[in-house]
Amino acid sequence: MQLHTFGCSITQGFALPDVVQPLLDSAGKPLSDREVQQQIDSGERAWTDIHLYKPSKYAWPQVLADRLGCGVNNHARRGACFNQIARQCAVGVQDITSEDTVIVMWTYLSRLSLQWPARTSVPFCNVADPNWGWRTVILGMNKLFGLEPRKDADAYTEQTIQEYIDTATRHNLDPLGVYDRYYRSLVLQTMTDGFLRSTGARVIHLSVETETVESQLESARQELDTSLAEPYSIPSPQEFYRLDVDYTSCFVLLDPSIPTAENDMHPSVTHHANFAQAIHEKYFT
Repeated sequence: MQLHTFGCSITQGFALPDVVQPLLDSAGKPLSDREVQQQIDSGERAWTDIHLYKPSKYAWPQVLADRLGCGVNNHARRGACFNQIARQCAVGVQDITSEDTVIVMWTYLSRLSLQWPARTSVPFCNVADPNWGWRTVILGMNKLFGLEPRKDADAYTEQTIQEYIDTATRHNLDPLGVYDRYYRSLVLQTMTDGFLRSTGARVIHLSVETETVESQLESARQELDTSLAEPYSIPSPQEFYRLDVDYTSCFVLLDPSIPTAENDMHPSVTHHANFAQAIHEKYFT
C-alpha cells in the first residue's frame, strides 16, 4: 500500500524544521527577523529562500505512513484553495492504484485563487477573522505566493494584470461571487471524490476547519437578495452533495494548548504527531 495525501500548508507541514532554511550572514550567523525582512524588501533575498516548497518529514502524512509501514506521496502545497487541491488530485491520480489509500484534507472554503502559467495567486479569503489566522489570508500572501511582478515585466503590462486581479478579487468577494464560488467548490469536491474512487483506492476526506461546507454555503445564500436566494432553479446541494468529510479530527491538529511551530502560527511537530496518531486510531485500527 502507498499513502497519497492532498491539501494545503497544514498537510504539507509548512514551517516545520526541515522546510525552513534560516538566512545567514557572512559569518554564518542567522539574520534577525528585521534583517531578513530588509533583504526581502530590497529584493536581495526572496521569501522562498526561507520556506522550502516541499513536504516536511515531520508532517502528519509522513508520520502516519511510518505508523502504517508504507510509503507516502504528499502532494500538498502551501496556500492551496479547493481548486488547487482538486488539481493536485487530478495530477496525482495517475499514480494511485487499488491497493492504495488516499487522504484529501480540504482547506478553508473561503480561500480563492487565480491561475496563470507563470503565477499562482491566493489573493484573499472572503472571511476576515483575526482569530483564524490560517483562514484569513493576509494581504502579504500576494507576494508570498508568486503574485509579485516578474523582474522583466514591463510596467504597462503589469499594471493591466494588477487591475484585472483587483477586479476579479472584488467579484469573488461580493456575496454573489461568494455563493457562486462556494457552490462550484461543492460540485468540484464531489467530482474529485468520484474520480479518486474510480481507482479502487480507499478514499478519506478530512477538513482543516470545523464548520461544514454545507453550513457555509447556506450562510452565503442568506447574504443573497431574495430574488436570487430562493427557490432553487439549479439543483439544491442536498440533491448531489453526500460527501462524508471528517470535520472533528482537526481539533487535534489545532490544539491551542500546544505551542505552534517556531515563529509561525502553523501546527508544530507535536501537533502533527498527535494528529497522525489520531487518524491512525480512527481509520486504521
